[in-house]
Amino acid sequence: MSTHDWKVSVTTFNCGKEFPVENSKAIVKQLLFPYDDGISQLELQDIYVLGFQELVPIWQGSFPAVNRDLIDKITATAIDCLNEKVIGIRGGEQYSCLGVNSLGAITMIILYNNNKLKVREDVLKRNGKCGWFSTHLKGGTLISFNMKHNGDENWERFSFICVHLNANEGANNRNQRINDYKRIMSEVCDSAIVKSDHFFFLGDLNFRVTSAYDSATDYSSATTLRRLLENDELNLLRKKEDEPLCRGFHELEIKFPPTFKFKVFEKETYNTKRIPSWCDRILYKTYATPRLEQGGTYHSVPRSNALIFSDHQPVNLTVKLPRSTGVTEPSLLPIERYRLGWSSNLVGKIGDVVIGYCGWLITKNAHYWILGSVLLYLLIRIL
Repeated sequence: MSTHDWKVSVTTFNCGKEFPVENSKAIVKQLLFPYDDGISQLELQDIYVLGFQELVPIWQGSFPAVNRDLIDKITATAIDCLNEKVIGIRGGEQYSCLGVNSLGAITMIILYNNNKLKVREDVLKRNGKCGWFSTHLKGGTLISFNMKHNGDENWERFSFICVHLNANEGANNRNQRINDYKRIMSEVCDSAIVKSDHFFFLGDLNFRVTSAYDSATDYSSATTLRRLLENDELNLLRKKEDEPLCRGFHELEIKFPPTFKFKVFEKETYNTKRIPSWCDRILYKTYATPRLEQGGTYHSVPRSNALIFSDHQPVNLTVKLPRSTGVTEPSLLPIERYRLGWSSNLVGKIGDVVIGYCGWLITKNAHYWILGSVLLYLLIRIL
């Protein structure tokens, strides 16, 4: 039996609805290899997960077929980037796409080393919507699969959920984020999912720092970061004695400055219309061993020229996961079930269509033509 750990890289990035497809290779390379200097030996991972929020304009999320070319291009580019590294290190193509899942403007892409790993055919994909009126404005997308190393007998289940939760500051918006988390987990998870051997929850969680912004704040100071993180909504909610949020999940220590909100096309300047916050997070299922804390890296991806089109900074978690046998705790907190009637689902579907076509009309300036036609019709009737 193989005794290898699982090597996994997970990256989340809110693209701000403005992904520049013409620069996709530079963007994808930065997300896959955040600290590759082209000189040092690069350790390739077994599994790469890319989670995107606001990959496309919100209205465009209503039309999956329209987004297919962009998603296919990003996926193909990621595979090419990985296999170029393989050829440079060992020779031979090894990486392929395990699965892609999308909900509105949220997309998750999973790639794996198919020379070392086997994937069972029963890959599971689910979506959970929690936007206004049950639309795709906010929600989460899940990919769950069984995998093993070549030569192993036992399969291990991996589950990844990429989410975009309710935005903006204040207690009401924080409470909505809590409800969003519960609803997404309820809609996409079942007993098999929550008992996954390896479980990741990633995305733009949108939890904010509650302390007032001070322009003199030194974000390069570790002491300052620790003080601000004491007022981080997610940290406070996870420490609650009664009903802690994200129970059963863990997060490596944050040692990087807030990842939102930056001025677009500037590398280090925050847009102080919002309190700088750690909106972009990656949580993983708690293990019964401290090895993950010792061997993992959790950092923000440098805001290179390729990435400053967004007001968010990507975040990456790279870890070596322990084997499941005798090492991992078997389950997460039982999920509170949200019961949505057929009417809510119907309203959500109608809302998605309305969002899509209204956004398209505005983008194409067709609303001016429609308004002009109505006014012309009324004028003719009056005359």
